Amino acid sequence: MRRFNQSNLNQFREISSIYVDGQTYSIEPKFTKIFEINQESAQDMDKITPNYKKGNKVTQVFNVILQNIMEKEGYKQMGRNSNFFDLRSNNEVIIQNNNSTRSKIEIYKGFSSKVSPTQQNLYLNIDLCFRIFRQETALEYMSRHDIVGQTVITKYNNYQTYKIERIDENKNPNSSFLYKKTNQQISFVEYYMKNYNIQIRNMQQELLVTLRKYRDPKTNIQKIEEVFLIPELCQMTGLTDGQRKDRNAMKEIANYTKLTPNQRYQQTIQNCILLRQKARQSGININHTDNKINAIQLKAPKVTFFQRCLVPERGGNFDIRFPILDKVQFKDWLIIFNNQDKRNVQKLVENLKSVSQTFGIDIQEPILLDIRDYNPQNWIEILDEEFIQNGLPQFVVTFSRDDQNLSLYSELKKFFSSKDGAGIESQNVTPKALLNPKTAKSVASKIILQIASKLGKRIWSIENPVGINQNIMIIGIETSMKTINNQQIIGVVASINKDFTKYYSEVDIRNKKDTTLPTLSNIIKNAIASYSKNTNTVPEEIIIYRQGLGEGQIMQSHQLEVKAIQNGFKNFNERYNPRFAFFQVNRKVGQKFYQQANGEREEIQNPLSGTIVATEVVQNNFEFFMNAQNCNSGVCTPTKYICLYNNTNLKEDQFWQLTYFQTFNYYNWQGPIRVPAVMKYAEKLAKYTSDTILGAAHEDLTNSLYYL
Repeated sequence: MRRFNQSNLNQFREISSIYVDGQTYSIEPKFTKIFEINQESAQDMDKITPNYKKGNKVTQVFNVILQNIMEKEGYKQMGRNSNFFDLRSNNEVIIQNNNSTRSKIEIYKGFSSKVSPTQQNLYLNIDLCFRIFRQETALEYMSRHDIVGQTVITKYNNYQTYKIERIDENKNPNSSFLYKKTNQQISFVEYYMKNYNIQIRNMQQELLVTLRKYRDPKTNIQKIEEVFLIPELCQMTGLTDGQRKDRNAMKEIANYTKLTPNQRYQQTIQNCILLRQKARQSGININHTDNKINAIQLKAPKVTFFQRCLVPERGGNFDIRFPILDKVQFKDWLIIFNNQDKRNVQKLVENLKSVSQTFGIDIQEPILLDIRDYNPQNWIEILDEEFIQNGLPQFVVTFSRDDQNLSLYSELKKFFSSKDGAGIESQNVTPKALLNPKTAKSVASKIILQIASKLGKRIWSIENPVGINQNIMIIGIETSMKTINNQQIIGVVASINKDFTKYYSEVDIRNKKDTTLPTLSNIIKNAIASYSKNTNTVPEEIIIYRQGLGEGQIMQSHQLEVKAIQNGFKNFNERYNPRFAFFQVNRKVGQKFYQQANGEREEIQNPLSGTIVATEVVQNNFEFFMNAQNCNSGVCTPTKYICLYNNTNLKEDQFWQLTYFQTFNYYNWQGPIRVPAVMKYAEKLAKYTSDTILGAAHEDLTNSLYYL
């Protein structure tokens, strides 16, 4: 490879000046320094702090070379995650919607590639990816829905993607802005015609606002600027909530996107061979055959019910056909419904009583309140009057139709759960759940178990790994995708007993610019106080799982959130200083792992539940990948755990086991999920808060799973 210095670069000064938009530009390369492109420099990672590095100049060079190869092969980059798509692979799919209308979507196929340093070598990760566009503009979508928080794509400027922050009601296409290239004011209409030859049609549409981060070229300080978009020129990406709930629609889409492990693996190898052939010209050698790594297989935990234990076979799902761990009695409970649904409500009660015997749950007759309309205010007034006269019942079941009043569900949930509400657990049931006689009892079983878990009853318990201290608290922290008044909603759920079956739940509503995190400190203090009240002791060790952040945010998380957690300890008691570990958990990873159970003659399959990868493809810091869920269709995506802080006495294999065992402890699913139960509960809490009650919950519900 040619070694450059300033004398080598002088020859480039003969480049002619470039004339663009009335301006003349000249290029003058300047030599700064030399860095070696070799394996040793590429693996020069930060081994002192827990900062997970983005990479370095060497890996950046490799990634740029590979991206250039994909662009030359006709792939188009979409988004900022180095995902490249073949525009020739466009498949148009017609979806029949539930309301008898049809929707057209486009599915693009592509692949991603990224070079990163690992413990032993430079690692090239290649995977297939798909992108879905709806044949719907942002202008069409925002006429019926709230577009804030949605992602759009603009085809006119190389398929750039944007997340919508807000709508500017004071701007339209005739509005002007300062065009930096000419340093003059120009209207959006003129700008799009001049630069893209696009004629904007609707001059009354309000503009969308997204944020762009950039670094000032003079000060290198990161800044944020607003970017305005024309709704009619933006195309919606992904699927709507209704399409995701439509089984027929998802089945049709799966014909294009859901491959078997063997199919996905073989196509990934083909893409790797393509890059290998093209990268040789740049002096890069890609070995597509050396892709075998070591893994560890954990055994599934023992699951304990009332007078019954089981160990899930091969880490899979299990059925509950016997009494749950705690005895439960439904007494003084209430059902409120429209009088047109009286027969359906009677049928629901019959099904609940029928399945309750299997679980050892005693159900008494409910109080029935029938309403003549679907007006939320009328339902709330009837309930309020009932509560004043007879006191709060044990819980309330609301029986309502989704298509009658879209606000009925959210208004009732606010009344039951919000800070100024009644402070009572509730369960919503729709008539649709009872339509199929073959599944009605199965649905009733899920309803009855969910109510029992909301009431704080233990459905089952999971064994602790050998050597784990009995005084451990586990905390899950998840951030909602949506914001409320530009504030982040962060769900925090902590175990408050020794077998991790009872929980303290609270939300941290913070301003995005908040760096002191006083609310998080207070929540940690409250959780420890709840643990102390419930067990008459305090946790000696605390394990915290935090939803994954972007690479640029990890160091900030380490510096700020760990400090806020330690402040929470001090707020509880100045002398209280438990040992704790802080993990970042990332579910959106590009890595995929496959296994051949009995050698190379067997077909490629998904790894079994409990598969741990902790060497070779991880960095030097304490981190590991886990395939916890039991995946019988499609390709399993692992979850990555990065330890940012740890002063506990636990060994790595104990963390693996504890983490894996807790994926079986989520009461809404009988089997392992992708993350420990507290994280899933925290995710549900954050989403329920941002979507439904839009604020803090009633203080009487802090020890309840009311958000399930």
